[in-house]
Amino acid sequence: MIDMAQFHNIKFLKEVEGLSQRQIATKLGISRNTVSKYLKNNSAPTTVLRKNIYGTKEYSPETKRVIPIIDQWLEEDQKNWRKQKHTAIKIFKRLQDEYDFKGSASNIRKIVAKRRQQIQEAFIPLDFQLGHQFQFDWGEADIILQGRKQRIFLFCVQLSASRMRFVRAYLHEKQEAFLDGFVHAFEFLGGVPTEGLLDNLKTAVQKILQGRDRLEQESFIGLQAHYVFKAEFCNPASGNEKGRVEGTVGYVRRNALVPLPEVQSVKELNDYLLDWCLKEAGRTHVPNKSETVLEMWVKEKEYLHPLPTNRFEACKLLSCKVNKTSLITVETNRYSVPCSYVGQAVWAKIFVDRVIVVAQNHVIAEHTRSYERNQMITILDHYLEVLLKKPRAIRDAHAFQSNDIPEVFRRFHLKMREQEGSLGDRKFIRLLLLHRDIGMDSLTTALLEAEKTQVFRYEKVHEIIQRLTNQHIPISTLPTEKTPINLLDYKVNKSNIEQYGQLTGGIRK
Repeated sequence: MIDMAQFHNIKFLKEVEGLSQRQIATKLGISRNTVSKYLKNNSAPTTVLRKNIYGTKEYSPETKRVIPIIDQWLEEDQKNWRKQKHTAIKIFKRLQDEYDFKGSASNIRKIVAKRRQQIQEAFIPLDFQLGHQFQFDWGEADIILQGRKQRIFLFCVQLSASRMRFVRAYLHEKQEAFLDGFVHAFEFLGGVPTEGLLDNLKTAVQKILQGRDRLEQESFIGLQAHYVFKAEFCNPASGNEKGRVEGTVGYVRRNALVPLPEVQSVKELNDYLLDWCLKEAGRTHVPNKSETVLEMWVKEKEYLHPLPTNRFEACKLLSCKVNKTSLITVETNRYSVPCSYVGQAVWAKIFVDRVIVVAQNHVIAEHTRSYERNQMITILDHYLEVLLKKPRAIRDAHAFQSNDIPEVFRRFHLKMREQEGSLGDRKFIRLLLLHRDIGMDSLTTALLEAEKTQVFRYEKVHEIIQRLTNQHIPISTLPTEKTPINLLDYKVNKSNIEQYGQLTGGIRK
């Protein structure tokens, strides 16, 4: 591009030295057309004028005819996903097919490149009010979990004013993780901003309506109502609208998770991430401010809405029916409930870390959530009533083989069965029922102490329990209908007087 000094040279050579346009072009090493344009303008070009003179080619009438069409298509592309826009060759083919274009593809490529430069989106520098907005996004990263590489999902929230970050790791991006992340984020940040800026996630949005209106998921509306904030959603394919947190995802991945952290649990990783967020806030400054992020966050907390008294239940609700083996199915896994609920409809509250089962507004079961597939998770207590009727089943019951049952229980049961047969099964189940009165820890202690005495009887354990707990625990008696049949059939023979006489030598008083 010719600069202002060369424009001055052209004017000087023409008007002072009297050279022709051809001579000027030869002397300066530029085209004759360029000399002609400058002399016709007869004034120093501004930046815009210089661009127009030297940056635009004179196109043929055929090419000029389709330039407005190209501009229209490129402007429409601004509303579309960046991976689904016109390429220059696609525009060329459309012009050929739809507008009978006879020009060259090279000209179209040049026009598209220049037009895209001209319509680049402009951004406005923003300065957010304290306590007004947070931005949210999901990210992904790899870690070493229990010695194996594991892909995790990062729940990232950043306050727009102070730039304070909150990052929490999950094994998935499901709705319960989405809701749980906000519960922990607001508690960490010390309050709730007025507004949140999010992408159009399925966990938050059911349907995109006109403009910025959205049909939101009911559970996400419940979260907003509980914490009293309003969600705003980006335009589709416009992640730049929440550029602060978009940058946070990559920053966390590069700075907090390189090299790959080696942890034994997701909880250990989340403790590390919280500590990293605080340390990072203390050593970085808010752009265009003298304060660190940590100092600015202290100020911003005063403008946040206070947290509600109760935590939001960050869970997904699922209606289930209890099957004949007293199990409900959640995803591919089965969880036990008390056997009295067989055949009934119940609600499962699916949290990130646990599954709570509710019937008639009462919690009837709680389990640690399994992320494996096709697992059966059972609690022995749920089956004790049915085991009273089918005592032999205790030996093979899935819940009795669980790692949650101390080994002493299986040893004690084996000894009771060796000594008393099927009656030992029934008495052992009566022992198990005692945990409802004294707790599993006390019952375990009593069994261990009884084992040391090598007395494997219900009465012995009951005696130890009363001594350990210093309370009277009534001995459980079996009702007649539950008494073993062989005991009901047992009869005592009458004495034979004649045999007694023989023993005493026939002496009678």
